[in-house]
Amino acid sequence: MRVFVTGAGGFIGSSILNHLLNCGHTAAGHNRSEEGNLVESSLPADVDVIVNAAGKLGIPGVDTEELTASNSELPAVLADFCDEHQIHLIHLSTPGVIGLHSDVKEDAPYDPWGIYEKTKMEGEISLRKHPLSRNNMITILRPDFVYGPGDMHKLELFNQVGKGWFPVIGFEGASIRPTYCVDVCRAVEASLPGGCLGGGLFNIGGPEVLKFRDFILKTASAMSVKLTILPIPRLFFYLALKLGPLCPKALSESKYKLFGTDHSVSISRAEMAGFYPEWDLKKGMEKTVSWYRKNGILH
Repeated sequence: MRVFVTGAGGFIGSSILNHLLNCGHTAAGHNRSEEGNLVESSLPADVDVIVNAAGKLGIPGVDTEELTASNSELPAVLADFCDEHQIHLIHLSTPGVIGLHSDVKEDAPYDPWGIYEKTKMEGEISLRKHPLSRNNMITILRPDFVYGPGDMHKLELFNQVGKGWFPVIGFEGASIRPTYCVDVCRAVEASLPGGCLGGGLFNIGGPEVLKFRDFILKTASAMSVKLTILPIPRLFFYLALKLGPLCPKALSESKYKLFGTDHSVSISRAEMAGFYPEWDLKKGMEKTVSWYRKNGILH
């Protein structure tokens, strides 16, 4: 099948592109303008599917205008293009659009908890209302807490584990559902025309929900590191955030929410459709740690 992947330079986009190529599909990544934005004129009309893995994270240096253009406006632009040329669209969203809650299903009300999640929500809503969705030609995937080879955003976490100690909010931290990147790639493949996830909205997650403390301990096991967990009372963490400029750089309000509040998605809808995660945490962590070390970026 002929597939065009936007955001192919990023962690998830590059994983998807390589996976599709390895599966025998004709796949290519998108081009960028000098300003770093998608060149609309470069979108190919002679493909079967466009996978939108493009997006801006709400990190320092990225302003609201950039977030809006990439996360809120681009999905609608792609949907209009796909509608004009009768191309299927697969869009990568985030569970953050429905907030930090446990066992959340796809029909839960929107409750974004940050500017990134708010702009992703706006993009997702535009697709759910788009005429192309009425013909089951739009699939929206919400992958939960994705990790794997190529993920530079969680490298800090691995490096902290390598120091032999790790602070956890409370005694166990939040409940999370880690998802290995290959399962996200498999979900994209299952969303191609004729696949079991073709058309609709699906949460995508790993096979188990576990406490952040256990996630960190399994990370340490994959790294062969003897780890000491340091439970940090919620009040202490909260007060540290109030120090303003004196607050340690490793702390942030988003980390406080993400790692201190239970949140996970229900994957029952995808399972009912016939899609199941294949990568458990042990196997996924071993692959991830191996990649970091092979590239000399894990201290």
